[in-house]
Amino acid sequence: MAENTSPAITMTCEVCSEYYTDPLMLPCLHSFCKKCLIKAKEKQGSADTSLKCPTCDTSVNLPDGKIEGLTHNLWFEHKSKEALIKKKIVSKEAVSCDECDDSSDAAVVYCCNCGQFLCDYCKKGHKRNKKKANHNAKRNSIKKQLDGFCKLVKQVSHGRHLASLVSERTDPGEVLSVKKLITNQLEECIEEYKKLPLEIEENEVFSTCLDITAMSNEICKYGGVFEADPDLNAIDSGLAIPLGTVKKERKFKVSLPAGIGKAASYLKGSFIKSDGNKEEGRVVIVNDNNTAIVSCTPQSIGEYELSVTIRGHHIKGSPYQLSVKASRDYTTLTNQRSFNVGNGTTGVAVHTNGAVFAGSKDGFVQVFSEDGTAVRRIGSKGNGNGQFGCPWGLLLVGDRLYVSDDNLNRVQYFLATTGQYIGQLGSKGNRNGQFSRPFGMSTDGKGNILVADFNNKRVQVFKEDGTFVQVIQCDGNATDVAVDNEGKIHVTISTEHHVQVFSPDGKTHLDTYKNSAGNFNYPY
Repeated sequence: MAENTSPAITMTCEVCSEYYTDPLMLPCLHSFCKKCLIKAKEKQGSADTSLKCPTCDTSVNLPDGKIEGLTHNLWFEHKSKEALIKKKIVSKEAVSCDECDDSSDAAVVYCCNCGQFLCDYCKKGHKRNKKKANHNAKRNSIKKQLDGFCKLVKQVSHGRHLASLVSERTDPGEVLSVKKLITNQLEECIEEYKKLPLEIEENEVFSTCLDITAMSNEICKYGGVFEADPDLNAIDSGLAIPLGTVKKERKFKVSLPAGIGKAASYLKGSFIKSDGNKEEGRVVIVNDNNTAIVSCTPQSIGEYELSVTIRGHHIKGSPYQLSVKASRDYTTLTNQRSFNVGNGTTGVAVHTNGAVFAGSKDGFVQVFSEDGTAVRRIGSKGNGNGQFGCPWGLLLVGDRLYVSDDNLNRVQYFLATTGQYIGQLGSKGNRNGQFSRPFGMSTDGKGNILVADFNNKRVQVFKEDGTFVQVIQCDGNATDVAVDNEGKIHVTISTEHHVQVFSPDGKTHLDTYKNSAGNFNYPY
């Protein structure tokens, strides 16, 4: 590798990695070998009158559209020659003669005036030449050569001597042109420096002159809500179902980057209800594993928004939606009544207003009031829109009723309050979005509908509007599906007599469990 002639400058071309030969300087002040720039121009296209700098990618206009019009870098050329000569002198290998064609003859002297290495034969001819008789040809002793070379470097490197050398070898107009170029570059740098935001406010952790949007984006990288966990047990993957219960503490884990240190003390959590009322959350910092625990205890039913901020700026994933429901009433039922549905009852669902929906194998869904009075029927036997072959699973999501059809291999949905048909999803088959005997259904509380696809041995996930999302493959015939308050998906497998448990995103099989007796008997 070529040696440096100074600690700051390497006398090698960045394109060919060799010592500079005939170096030319671009207006951006980067220099390259002439042959390297010619090759770069040929690759770029001969018709183009500009050239992109190989170092900084600056596009520069070539004088008259030619490489030859660029300024010669005499300093680099001179220093490269010095470095090359020094390399040859200190090299342990034999140096060939620069004068004769016989490459086998090693050089024995170096002429400081001609800058040539000479063999013994050419040395004699050198002395016989009248014009070269007074040249200083030194014998090839390493110590003597280095001493002479060091003196030469000191002389050439002297500022006044260098200025004299440049003025002797360069056209005055060319020197002025380079001076003007460097002056313009310097003035541009000064103007750019003046534009920099130099004023920094005191006693503010995040105060800079940067745009507030950019600052917010950077702060968002400081963490994110990655899981919710009522019991502080780690969830295997994904966000838990965003549900809470009135007056029951809800806890969320927040990931923090390593090394956040004191900045974590600025974390704050707040829970804002849809009506605008604000309930402050409690934040506990856990420093040993780069996590923070945000907890809240909702005081009423409704939709909440969890916000986690650091000095007033949302972290990644914030705000987070939370739907709070009433706690379940496990009071023992008395005066139980039976509901006459017809020839065999299939699925049952209860609306928040107390209405009861029950599927019948006779091809309809019967709706009852809270006291058991039959109110209306939805659908009839048939295969048209709003008709059923055999309604099986029933699912209520708000005021929308979903009904799976075991015979017609589809799921239809209706307006629960009136029974009006809205649409359907699926058809017979084994492709994505198709069914072979759809059975039980559930929702994850995040706008997704999960359908147990019996013969296809899977659970399919759809958006509420029927858009297909994904497949969760099971190890047997899936009969029903449910989602717990941690978001985990539970699927009953009748043919294998067990229940499979999947992660909230459906991508990981977490567990398979059976009852205390050892197994289930065709669980539906």
